[in-house]
Amino acid sequence: MRVSRRPRSRRPGWRGITAWVAMMLIGALGCVPAGLAQMRAGNSNPDWPCRQILVGRLSAAAVWSGPPVDGVAWRNDPAIAALVEKAAARRTPLEEAGRTIGDFARSRGAGKKKKLIAVFAGLFETLDGERTQVIDGLLRVGARQKELADKIRAENALPRDTPGKEPPDVNGQEKKTVAQDVLWDLRVFDERRQALTYVCESPTLIEQRLFALAKIIQRNLE
Repeated sequence: MRVSRRPRSRRPGWRGITAWVAMMLIGALGCVPAGLAQMRAGNSNPDWPCRQILVGRLSAAAVWSGPPVDGVAWRNDPAIAALVEKAAARRTPLEEAGRTIGDFARSRGAGKKKKLIAVFAGLFETLDGERTQVIDGLLRVGARQKELADKIRAENALPRDTPGKEPPDVNGQEKKTVAQDVLWDLRVFDERRQALTYVCESPTLIEQRLFALAKIIQRNLE
């Protein structure tokens, strides 16, 4: 009686693994937003990992047409500080923040202008500071991504199988270890890249919130 044997699974050799890794490397490094290998020309900092143009600290004049807010001591008023904290928080819908600002303005009567200017000063300082923290974090991640990309390139450039010839300085176990290292680094690189796609939107979203709140305050100044 003839017994059929289960076919042995065929595992890709070093040559197959490295060819696949090379394809993954081209895909991962070539499709990074703005290219970690080729940063967008409009961005002065080479560590910036986003498609969006890097803009440093905001200017109040860019979002606010009211009186200057430099040196306004908004923290000295507990009511203003509490309003700033609530309105600046992303968990607070803009509609709710607008109603809260409107209620605050009406409760201040003739003195509302000075108070509202202080509210904007607080919102500008808070949101601009939050935005700066996000940008600093993105720059740190961008720098780590560049380092990891260089490491992947170096690992992928190690000697590999060629037809009829075995590299004398790399044995099978070492080649397997290198392949595993490359695959792991590619996985880390790609996970970071996917996360950056969303985080890169944060500075713009903060700017948009600040602009919307500034318009609400200006309407209540009238």
